[in-house]
Amino acid sequence: MPSALETYPADMPWAVVRLKNQLYAIATQDMREIVRAPEAARVPGAPSYVRGVFDLRGRVMPVVDLRMRLGLGSVLEDTNAFCAMMQQREEDHRKWLAELQASLDQRRPFTLATDPHQCAFGKWYDGHRADNVWIAALLKKFDKPHRQIHGVAIEVERLKAEQQYTAAGSLIAGTRDGVLASMLSLFSALRELVREEQRELAVVLSHEGRLFAATVDAAQSIEKFPPGNIEALATDQCGDGLVRRHARTAKGNVILLIETGSLLAGSPVGSWS
Repeated sequence: MPSALETYPADMPWAVVRLKNQLYAIATQDMREIVRAPEAARVPGAPSYVRGVFDLRGRVMPVVDLRMRLGLGSVLEDTNAFCAMMQQREEDHRKWLAELQASLDQRRPFTLATDPHQCAFGKWYDGHRADNVWIAALLKKFDKPHRQIHGVAIEVERLKAEQQYTAAGSLIAGTRDGVLASMLSLFSALRELVREEQRELAVVLSHEGRLFAATVDAAQSIEKFPPGNIEALATDQCGDGLVRRHARTAKGNVILLIETGSLLAGSPVGSWS
């Protein structure tokens, strides 16, 4: 059975945090501090959303992956998926240039994308908007070399048509050592930056004498919600009482409220703290 709704002072501020593309709020009354998400030692038999335990200044406590607890998939899974996709887009361009070389060697037309907006990376790049300013700045550096590398195919086709095969070969070799090498370096830097910037925060919580931490993507703000701005949801978001209310900010943003007590209910978390 879901636990009763938590009761908090009407003027209590809430800590607004981000998990994936949704904002959630945690009662500051239950919060103790926010730290960088620690490495946790796994505990045999723990639920999948419990990463394990860690030591915070001599106090051992469990760490709950709040994304996993809410069924959103972990940051680690998202990061690994993104890096794998970028690894594939890097390999695409290696193979693209190799195919351009093969078309020259075999004196046949080149049939892969010459428009930088039509390759898999180009289509993703045109539609992607990075929230992180450092990642966004690095992505901008792809634009020029990406356009240049695709433009090489057009020039190689022109040289082939004029039977200037040696010049075409020299252009491909120069591209491999120059523009392609620059793009490969950017792909490597992007994967490294994403892994660094996607490190989570851990909100240390205390509830009914139990101490534990919950991971979040980022801390957004501290907000007060007038009682009239907090409403019950039509359905329990998680089916176990974890998210049963939402609040609206002055700007109209919907924020889901975490019921701290339900986060612990029915799990072994409490017995470890």
